Amino acid sequence: MGRRRRRIAHEIKNPLTPIQLSAERIKRKFATQVRDHDDLEQLTDVIVRQTGDLRRIVDEFSKFARMPEPDRRDCDLADLLRGAVLLQENGQPGVRFTKTIPAGPLMLDLDATMIGQALTNLIKNAGEAIEAYRETSAPADFIPEIRVTLDADDSEAVIRIMDNGTGLPPDRARLFEPYVTTRDKGTGLGLPIVKKIIEEHGGSLALLDAPPFAPDAHPGAMAEIRLPRAARRKPKSQTQPEKTPQDSAGQEVKA
Repeated sequence: MGRRRRRIAHEIKNPLTPIQLSAERIKRKFATQVRDHDDLEQLTDVIVRQTGDLRRIVDEFSKFARMPEPDRRDCDLADLLRGAVLLQENGQPGVRFTKTIPAGPLMLDLDATMIGQALTNLIKNAGEAIEAYRETSAPADFIPEIRVTLDADDSEAVIRIMDNGTGLPPDRARLFEPYVTTRDKGTGLGLPIVKKIIEEHGGSLALLDAPPFAPDAHPGAMAEIRLPRAARRKPKSQTQPEKTPQDSAGQEVKA
């Protein structure tokens, strides 16, 4: 099934570049020959933009179809989370980040690349929800904020990513369905991919209402990741078992 999906995605993506280049060429070639130059530019820009959107959807579809098995290694989850937060702090300078992450290492058997991708995606989603709220109905004194916490006990590690953005839609369960999105430029595959990554690690992902950051404040959304703390792999012993004495015929010698 995965191979078939990748082949379909490849067949869809093949003509996209020629379509885009043809639209750009039409705009350049006929810009001085048509009466309604603005209409030509607007219509060809629509073709280019829609082609780009379709390419992005196909890329996400391919990624969803060929999700590899996790290459688990002993990784510091706290360090992975700090790295994902740092990346988004630099990418979202207008948002205040509040972090509660243990200073010491929190070792789990993880695929660092996949979990890092999932964390980055969720923090990026929080920032986009905040931006959407600012553009629509945020009050003048609104302070955009993302809160990230990491807690752990003997059985599991729990990451919570909270924002004070638009919040969750009423039918929030559908957000995990492929191609369902609440954003104009969303492909609807980001959350399904993240959920699949977490579940491949034996964990769970839930979307919940975030607690308000201040009294009477607008409640945003919270992504809660739970990852099991399975027993860490132990290195194989280098000591060889003691050999039983044997005689020249290979029989065990008893004392």
